[in-house]
Amino acid sequence: MSHLGKLTIRSPKQIAALVILVMMAMVLSFVEMPLIPQAPWLKYDPSGVIAALAALLYGPWVGSAVAVLAWIPRLVTDPLGAFMNILASVTLVIAMGSIYRRIPTLFGAVFATAVGIVCTTVVSIVLNFVVMPVYTEATFAEIVALIAPALLPFNVAKAFVNGGIALVAFRKLETLLAEGDSTPADATGEKTDGTERASVDDPAG
Repeated sequence: MSHLGKLTIRSPKQIAALVILVMMAMVLSFVEMPLIPQAPWLKYDPSGVIAALAALLYGPWVGSAVAVLAWIPRLVTDPLGAFMNILASVTLVIAMGSIYRRIPTLFGAVFATAVGIVCTTVVSIVLNFVVMPVYTEATFAEIVALIAPALLPFNVAKAFVNGGIALVAFRKLETLLAEGDSTPADATGEKTDGTERASVDDPAG
């Protein structure tokens, strides 16, 4: 597996790809699906997949920017929900992007995803103690009682799907985006335009 988070965003191709990722994340943030009957307010949205993918392609900070931008339109209609999703997604993408940039191997990818799942699950459960009393007027004891049957499986499943799909999609996308993005270089590391240099020792000169 090739290295991750190393694509440049200076080229028009990379900038266009990044804009498309942001737009996709914004649209997908409105696609919400309740998964746990005991907690219908816990809804899965696929925008986290795009943020995690951006982190693998361009690094953790770009992935974090995508995660934040994806939920900006929702800050008006659902500020607390948007706040929770932003923090959960940012936790996942920073863990995945940072670890995999340092360990650019298949093991590193799997390890980074596993760490990201653990981190974002912990953050999400803690945030529920802040947000749930506002949404549902739940008490501390009621929230604790929901951890095992609802909060833990929901957040693990959400992070697993987001990180897993991003990891699977990454390899093909990185190859496509990297094609034609590099310019051939000569032996000295300088870019060439396909023409040979004239020798300073050319006897014809």
